[in-house]
Amino acid sequence: MRRAYYPTVIVTLLCFLLLSAVFSYSVNHQRQHLQQQQLAAVEKRVALDLPLLDLSNELLKYASNTAYINNYVNEINLQLDNSDFLLLNIFANQELPIQLSTTQFSSQLDTSNGAVYLVFEQQQLSWNWLFGFYYLVIFIISLGIGGWFKAIATAEQQQVKRLTKIQPLQTHCEPKLIINLKTKNVSISEQPQCQVALANKPLSFYLALIEFCSNNEDIVLSHNKDVPDELLTLANKYFDRLVELGHIIRKRPNFNNSLEKTLSEIRAALDEVLNDYPEQKAIFYPPKAFGEGSRSRLHSYALANIDKGQLEIIGK
Repeated sequence: MRRAYYPTVIVTLLCFLLLSAVFSYSVNHQRQHLQQQQLAAVEKRVALDLPLLDLSNELLKYASNTAYINNYVNEINLQLDNSDFLLLNIFANQELPIQLSTTQFSSQLDTSNGAVYLVFEQQQLSWNWLFGFYYLVIFIISLGIGGWFKAIATAEQQQVKRLTKIQPLQTHCEPKLIINLKTKNVSISEQPQCQVALANKPLSFYLALIEFCSNNEDIVLSHNKDVPDELLTLANKYFDRLVELGHIIRKRPNFNNSLEKTLSEIRAALDEVLNDYPEQKAIFYPPKAFGEGSRSRLHSYALANIDKGQLEIIGK
């Protein structure tokens, strides 16, 4: 049960971190923008008040009025009460006379009498209770998103369970060869619309061949020898069944005569039905003879793999 809560916890934490990062970036960006505006305002005011400040002048050998400058700096800092920085000092010199610390920075004003440096101190950010409230709101929103995600996942799981009960998964079935004695057609279960008709003699002989090979494993059926009596008996049985179904008015044929023609008609029908099913064709297709002479005498048209096939005979 605990594992089911892991995705919800992960989604909640990811949302909280993402929203917190966006919030922090927005606050820092706004703070920097405000600081730049305040810094520009201080520089502008100092630039306007420079004629009134008693800053040092090397040309006139005049020293700065330190007390007046300190009072002026304090007055500006009172206006920067909510700022992230404070003004420390103002120098009129060709070079900045002090070494700045890591929390200090300076800006330069260019005047006709030389450079004027403004030294600032960066204030350490203090934690505001309002930020804590914002982060609490972000956490609550993240919990809501996590709960919403859990509700959706639970609903989908329940729907899958319902569909599984209503429509159980169908297992893959091997294609089945279908032989219909009533219509004298041969077809495959995957394409029932493709039906090929067989004449009475090849249909009877093929059904007999299937049953004979099923009952006699490793049998060899040569073209150069007569059809076995057991196979002939089965062929006559299926021929009689076709007579019962009203398909035949002729007498029984001699299945030993024109054996190759009979097999060719069977192969032609199977070629059309099993064209897209090579595995089934290897099972149900009577092998062809290749070559002449001794090689032909060694050939067998028996269905050696018939026990591996799926077969349905209608009207048997």
